[in-house]
Amino acid sequence: MRIGIDARFLTHPQAGGFKTYTTNLVAALAQVDSENEYVLYLDRAPEAQTPLPTQPNFSSRVVTGSLSLLGMPWREQVGLPRQVVRDNLDLFHSPSLTAPLRLSCPLLVTIHDMIWHFPSSLTNHKKSKTGGFGKRAIMNWYFRHVPEAAIRRAKIIVTVSHAAKATIVEHMGVSPEQIIVTHEAAGAIFQPVQAQDRLLDLRRRLNLPECFILAIGSADPRKNIRTLVQAYGKLPNALRERYHLAIVWTHNRLADELAQQAESLGFRHQLHFVDRVSDEDLVLLYNAASLFVFPSLYEGFGLPPLEAMACGTPVIAADNSSIPEIVGEAAVLVGAENVTAMSQAMADVLSNPTRQTSLAEQGLRRAASFSWAKCGRETVEAYYQAVRTT
Repeated sequence: MRIGIDARFLTHPQAGGFKTYTTNLVAALAQVDSENEYVLYLDRAPEAQTPLPTQPNFSSRVVTGSLSLLGMPWREQVGLPRQVVRDNLDLFHSPSLTAPLRLSCPLLVTIHDMIWHFPSSLTNHKKSKTGGFGKRAIMNWYFRHVPEAAIRRAKIIVTVSHAAKATIVEHMGVSPEQIIVTHEAAGAIFQPVQAQDRLLDLRRRLNLPECFILAIGSADPRKNIRTLVQAYGKLPNALRERYHLAIVWTHNRLADELAQQAESLGFRHQLHFVDRVSDEDLVLLYNAASLFVFPSLYEGFGLPPLEAMACGTPVIAADNSSIPEIVGEAAVLVGAENVTAMSQAMADVLSNPTRQTSLAEQGLRRAASFSWAKCGRETVEAYYQAVRTT
């Protein structure tokens, strides 16, 4: 087969889930499949560090968006379909939620979650200064409606958890047989670090204490960091003095609000903010942390708990959506909005070294049961199934 993949996130500067998924999936496909031919469609010229496969069955094209306001939609709905015709593809894979809706070949789309489907996720429209709605509103509309059309158009839908599959079936009316689950995995870089001098250097560079609880925050309230801060505030003073709370921000829009919350609760000096870090430093942060807490309200997969487990860090996580499916029995699960239960779980783990060791060992085994190579093989089988159903 000749398979095209919209690989724009290989060259896109925006970090996050789509980039992580695309980067690791492409690398896995290059590792496990030497028979099919792959064409990777980028949205800008690759740089020296762009992770393009060197295998002979992989090539790449640059298809840019030429309109200033609607560059991405134009590229996806006009530029890519034109190039697909020229390249005579047997199948096209859109791994990042939206997809070209008029293609000359079958479509396979990856739907990571259903967050985009719920109106509450689209309440931040801002009017442009020139009147009407600006680019943000247009793109919100695009990311709300194009995935629905892509789901109807796709021969096969890939998703990243059985929980996400169930939600797609429920809200989109798709047959379960049309959806294939391919779990993600922690990247190979996430592993235990034995070199204590590297951890000491990290704490010095980021001004972190010897012992701390780690969390990851963003501009999205769904990550539920407010509840974590409240739960931390309920810990006994002795535990808070020994274990500070460090939050790594992928976007720090909520940082000031949470700093004020901690100030009002009397523990601002125990709260540490770290701006976006490299993957290399994130590995060290997981390793240096005494505990990782993931209180998210909803996840299609939830990669951070798995990354923390792969580094040998005990994990407390919310008991909703896909999270129990991913962490299994290797983490302590609590209600995402139950402040008291979350605080008690943190106190129980931090006060029990035997429990910490047990969770770390279980987490390492759990993380090892996921692999990108397996995801790659399952995705190749999904490609064959998509072509067989045409």
